[in-house]
Amino acid sequence: MFFTLCRKTLEELQVTSCTGPSLHGDQMLPLIGQLCDHVISVDVSWSGATDTGVKALSDCCAGLQLKSVVLNGCHVTDDPLIKLVKRHKESLYRLEVFGCQFLTPSCLQTVYEMCPGLQHLNIGQVPKVNAQSLTVLTSQLKCLISLNLTGLQAVTDATVDTLLQKCVKLQSLTFSSCPGVTDQTLHSISKYTPCISQSVRLCVRSLDVSGCKAVTDAGVQSLALGCRRLQQLDLSSTGTGNRGVTLLANYCSGHLHTVKLSFCHVTSENILKLCRRCKRLKVLHLYGSAHLPTEREIREVNTAVKVYPLA
Repeated sequence: MFFTLCRKTLEELQVTSCTGPSLHGDQMLPLIGQLCDHVISVDVSWSGATDTGVKALSDCCAGLQLKSVVLNGCHVTDDPLIKLVKRHKESLYRLEVFGCQFLTPSCLQTVYEMCPGLQHLNIGQVPKVNAQSLTVLTSQLKCLISLNLTGLQAVTDATVDTLLQKCVKLQSLTFSSCPGVTDQTLHSISKYTPCISQSVRLCVRSLDVSGCKAVTDAGVQSLALGCRRLQQLDLSSTGTGNRGVTLLANYCSGHLHTVKLSFCHVTSENILKLCRRCKRLKVLHLYGSAHLPTEREIREVNTAVKVYPLA
């Protein structure tokens, strides 16, 4: 009854992390497909949705033109996803399939080829992704603005370098827990990001390399000197230390508003320097840090930043 009543006005559906039987993804998606031809965005992440629900988004009313489909953690296989993308390829600009473990490289390659206009893609924790699939991605998806490759074994410094050369519109990159990512990736990001005085091509504003153990202060130095428009940076559980944080405070203070340094070895003095220099800083994560400044010390240098956890 709800979907019937709002069939002409409903534009976005978000039913995520629901475990109750009435909000299962496979019950929501057929109703959208049958009734709501004005919906442009669907997010059923971690709702238990399967091929049955995904098929309903391709076997749907003629007027439905989806722009954003988020299926993170759903039990979807190749054929239904390909049919879905084929049905909505003209309008689709966001696709997220994080943790969809049954998807194969050939399926993803077909998706890239059918939908070259994708701007936002999340294929993190899709274990079957291989180097060939990433090569096709870089050759087809030239419009990408954000890309999440969390936990992929196929991601290396070399594949990232190719990605940065081909996908020059990228602004947000997530390489969390990619074992093949080292300081060289940060060097590459800096290399392909021109100085402000030059014609801007690549302009990375958000970077997540948390859990990349081979990332150290040397890589952060390249990033700080070359990417001064950074707004969000996650260096948690990397080899970043006092030198890297000092460089960020000195060279990236103009735009940084979110910095995550959990489980990094940084002194209280350098944390306070970062807070003092980065006037736009709003969020600072320091979980697992041995040297935490007190709330009073932080408030004396920056009244706006929220530190987690607070000593």
